[in-house]
Amino acid sequence: MKKSINIFLLFIILSFFQGLAGPVDSLGDSGDKVTKRISEKTLEGESIFQPSFYLKKAKTFENIDELQLALFYLKIADTLSPDNPEIPGKISDLKSKIDIKSSKSFEKGKKYYLQNKFEAARIQFLTVLRYKPDHKAALNYLKNNLIPKEYIFYSPKKDDSFKSISKRFYKDPGLDFLIIYFNDLKSDAEPVPGKLLKLPILAPEFNATVIDIRHEIIAAKNLLGKKRYQEVIVITDSILKNDHSNKIAIELRNDAFYQTGIQLSQQEKYFEAINTFNKITPGYKGVDKAIQEAIHKELLKAELLLKEKKYEESMALARKILSHNQSNTAAKNLINIAYCQHGRSLFIRKKYDEALKVVGKLDPADNCAEKIRSAVQKAIKNQAEAHYILGVKHFMNEELQSAIKEWEKTLELNPSHDKAKKNIKNAKSLLEKLKKVK
Repeated sequence: MKKSINIFLLFIILSFFQGLAGPVDSLGDSGDKVTKRISEKTLEGESIFQPSFYLKKAKTFENIDELQLALFYLKIADTLSPDNPEIPGKISDLKSKIDIKSSKSFEKGKKYYLQNKFEAARIQFLTVLRYKPDHKAALNYLKNNLIPKEYIFYSPKKDDSFKSISKRFYKDPGLDFLIIYFNDLKSDAEPVPGKLLKLPILAPEFNATVIDIRHEIIAAKNLLGKKRYQEVIVITDSILKNDHSNKIAIELRNDAFYQTGIQLSQQEKYFEAINTFNKITPGYKGVDKAIQEAIHKELLKAELLLKEKKYEESMALARKILSHNQSNTAAKNLINIAYCQHGRSLFIRKKYDEALKVVGKLDPADNCAEKIRSAVQKAIKNQAEAHYILGVKHFMNEELQSAIKEWEKTLELNPSHDKAKKNIKNAKSLLEKLKKVK
């Protein structure tokens, strides 16, 4: 049986390499021609019936990293020479190589995917499929994970149904199945009030319904009255895509952003409120005042942190204020005061080096910085003098080693202290004389 399969395979190979026309079962009188061609090839020193021909081809493709083609030719060689014990080993080695290379590319792909480097991930997963075309995990990433999906989120109300939500967002109640599918819900499920739903943003060709602007304006006004501001923003954005200069839609959108910002301010989410206010068209009544009030509230927080001696937190908040309003003098002053108070606090705790580092971040001409630097220098000088006097006491008590140590500490703090230098020299000389006497 195996022999007949081998013969059939060889005819297929002949068809491929020798350019035979027509299917194998219709060879007819061409048998003699085939035999003649085989004989001619054999005379040239290389026969397509010899496994060495396919082993060489396998090696060539392996060298250029076309491992699946290399495996294909090895299998042909194995079919032609089933008793050759080396070929199965080559096949096994090549399969191991394919497994290793595909695994490495797959792990790289996963790493890139987690880093949101999707194009790099795609290249790695495609490389996996070049090595192993049936790699299910790589196929899954390419088919599902790397297809961009964008959503908006919606919190259902009491009387909502999937059809009413679909009609509101897609202008077609018949697209409710999309909402059910993308939220992994059962077909008979109903929206749960307060539980967020993912609504996929459809490509224009999928949802090409021309919106009724007049109807949408009325809907947006009604939703604004019900304080459903996010839905107003969705509808007005849709209107403005079709009619970017629609004044009523712009006004409604501004109103929705303004009210959302006010809500965020009331929740003490001031920076989120500022970001929302900044989405409003310039010149909208009340928005500049609302932004200044939000900034003022954050400034009060920063001042409270300063009073609590939380200097780093206070300065971080002040810097955030400046990122929204670079000319805010109060925030700049607060940062300077925080540096000054922090430096003074470190000085009081005798952490002189740290104090100097902190005030070093202030303007060199700053009065506070100059005072702390002066105080640190005076304190260090006093410390040096205290060590000097203690050294003198040790010397008078004939405790020469202790005296030298104290004067060395004096020089660490004040390297220009001439008396300490002279006394150390004298004390060491005296020690040498005493050693000689002993």
